[in-house]
Amino acid sequence: MLERLKLEEGWTTLLLVWSLIAVTATAIAAAELTDEGLDILMSVGTVGVLVGLLLAKSRFSSRTAHFFSLVYGVFLVGLLVGSLLPADLPWRLRIFDLVERQVTWMGKAVGGGISRDNIIFVLQTSAIFWLLGYTASWYTFRTSRVWRVVLPTGLVLLSVIYYYYGPKPLVIFLGVYALLALLYVARTHLVDQEKGWRSASVRYEGEIHFDFLRASFIVGIVVLLLAGSLPALGASNQVSGALADVGGPWRQFQDSWTRLFASLRSYGAPTSDAYEDTMVLGGPRTVGNRLVMDVYVPEPLSSVYWQGVVLDTYDGDGEWSNNTEQTLMHFPDEGAIGLPDMAARRPLTQTIVNYNANSSTMYGAPQIVTSDRQLLLDLSLEDSGEAMSVNWIRSRYILRQGDSYGVISHVSYADKTSLRNASTAYPQWIQDHYLQLPDTITPETKDLASQLTGQYDNPFDKAIALRDYLRQEIAYNDQIQAPPEGVEPVHYILFEGQEAYCTYYASAMSVMLRSLGIPSRIVNGYAQGEWLEDTGNYRVRSSNAHTWVEVYFPEYGWIQFEPTASIPTIERMEGPSGNSGDAFPFLGDEEPFPLDNLPEEAGDVAGGDLNDQLAALLAEEAEAEAAAAAEQRRQRIVRFFGGSLLLVVAGGLIFTANHYNRQVESSVEKSYDRLSSWGRWLGVLFRPVDTPYERADRLTQMVPEGRTPIRNLTYQYVLRRFSPSREGDREFDTTEEWRSLRPLLLRKSIAQYLKRLRRRA
Repeated sequence: MLERLKLEEGWTTLLLVWSLIAVTATAIAAAELTDEGLDILMSVGTVGVLVGLLLAKSRFSSRTAHFFSLVYGVFLVGLLVGSLLPADLPWRLRIFDLVERQVTWMGKAVGGGISRDNIIFVLQTSAIFWLLGYTASWYTFRTSRVWRVVLPTGLVLLSVIYYYYGPKPLVIFLGVYALLALLYVARTHLVDQEKGWRSASVRYEGEIHFDFLRASFIVGIVVLLLAGSLPALGASNQVSGALADVGGPWRQFQDSWTRLFASLRSYGAPTSDAYEDTMVLGGPRTVGNRLVMDVYVPEPLSSVYWQGVVLDTYDGDGEWSNNTEQTLMHFPDEGAIGLPDMAARRPLTQTIVNYNANSSTMYGAPQIVTSDRQLLLDLSLEDSGEAMSVNWIRSRYILRQGDSYGVISHVSYADKTSLRNASTAYPQWIQDHYLQLPDTITPETKDLASQLTGQYDNPFDKAIALRDYLRQEIAYNDQIQAPPEGVEPVHYILFEGQEAYCTYYASAMSVMLRSLGIPSRIVNGYAQGEWLEDTGNYRVRSSNAHTWVEVYFPEYGWIQFEPTASIPTIERMEGPSGNSGDAFPFLGDEEPFPLDNLPEEAGDVAGGDLNDQLAALLAEEAEAEAAAAAEQRRQRIVRFFGGSLLLVVAGGLIFTANHYNRQVESSVEKSYDRLSSWGRWLGVLFRPVDTPYERADRLTQMVPEGRTPIRNLTYQYVLRRFSPSREGDREFDTTEEWRSLRPLLLRKSIAQYLKRLRRRA
């Protein structure tokens, strides 16, 4: 049995293999992509490593071993993931449920659907970790394929770290993994060399294992320190260009990932547009407080949004999209964008200073009609081909940090009375696009909308009734979980969860309006932000990211409504019929800023030197970021050197203990004394009159498996102490005897210690 426990490659090799898997599992759990379930990855990977070791050392053929691994993996993953399902569900139904979830997910993957099932993510990730653990052991202990061990697990870890933009410094895990991988490569290389030395009968010192690992550790630390001092890849123009070239496929991958794992926690990429032409009602969100833009206007507004992307089509499974039918290029000298004229609107000129490092979306107050930049317009068209709505406005050329642009918007100042008296003769293209509802909208949702608005005879008051109900009855919470699989999200928010954040509020209001025959849509963008009196602008941060509702009134166009409880409502003026009150008093009767006076540079805005303000702001932001980065580097250095010191101390203690242990066990006399010490620890009573053989017999009674090495050590002691020549067998190797005896004594000592603890308890 002892020979079977002896591992030719060394137990250190197994420990390094397991450590590679453990570091990756810990990093994924630390990313907190889901609230539960990811803690089983460590167990799955550990068992996978052990099973891989046993099968690699077995006499099974590769095909048979892989088959057994598949069976064991399916059983273990099913057991652990199934334990995450409700405890009152029988195991037979749990297995059926997991199979059904996987089949459903595959159907959505092929058919372009959306999945919010976190269990599927845990299930598939667990299966991946089983394969990583099993193959790591197989390619270490059956067929030596070092890079098939290091690269797959490393790619999984790297992908998580690369696409994680949360607050935790996961890059530390990458450094630890690189160091462990180097030690693993060095250790396996030494194992291969030892095999060659043994076959060639080359003598070598046993301490070479420790020396080799120590040298590899030092080299790894030096390499990591040098790597940390190098500039980022993005600092190279060539590398940046290469990364930009491959950005398209990666973005497609990210879109598919978001669609198939919609409920995973997302932290958002800091260098890309915050919004796209689709939006999924998902799980918890983290928006941060990053500076997005400054918006300069003549005077503060009573209320305003900064529109980004319009979404008009709801699929009933939690995804909104826009019905873009044509994308056109628009040049500043072409004048205003060709949209229908609406009553009670006045122009508002804004200059926006962009702080995103890489952006294309043009923001402005609804409804943007022109800009000083070349634009790409995503349009919805009437049957005649005339543009009826602009869904998304993007700059033709990328917007860099510090770039500024001007826009003019036609802002509505329609009063309550005018909107109450507005016509309900909606054009056919409005009905076709903005009354769309999927079949999955529940009768309860439609009935609630009817009950809340039954006493009103006009769309404006009905919209206000739905808005107020949502603000009063649905609690704001941006950390809610995604609706369960198979439950319509709006129904879930209204009748089950009763908690929401802006995307859910807006979706619920728009769906209920459409069920009443009132055209509506939702818009992604930003709330107004903080007004800075000294500089005359709104400062907008990522925490102002928002989604709201727009309702269509034939004479007045799209009018904004605010159903989210955490955002102030838009209060319009009361006014007599046909005489609109002015919701935006700063506009007055002034003429709008002419288009040819729009600033080409930020320095022309608001009558001040904005270039100086921008430079100061960017310097302040850069200084704060540099200080934060320096603090993070300091903490990383402290943690790194602290961990390194602990490793050095632990290594020194291990080295000292091993050195002392070898000195003791290489001597026959000291080995006999150690046998006596082990005996006393195990509770064996030795009498002063006992002979060495009697003592050996007493110790053998306690540890019968160690009879042979105990007797051999005792015999050699007797020869050295009592024989006439006072010499034993010169070729006798005490360390070989201890190699088999030590695990037996250690195991028996632990058992005895636990037994004593139970007795005390």
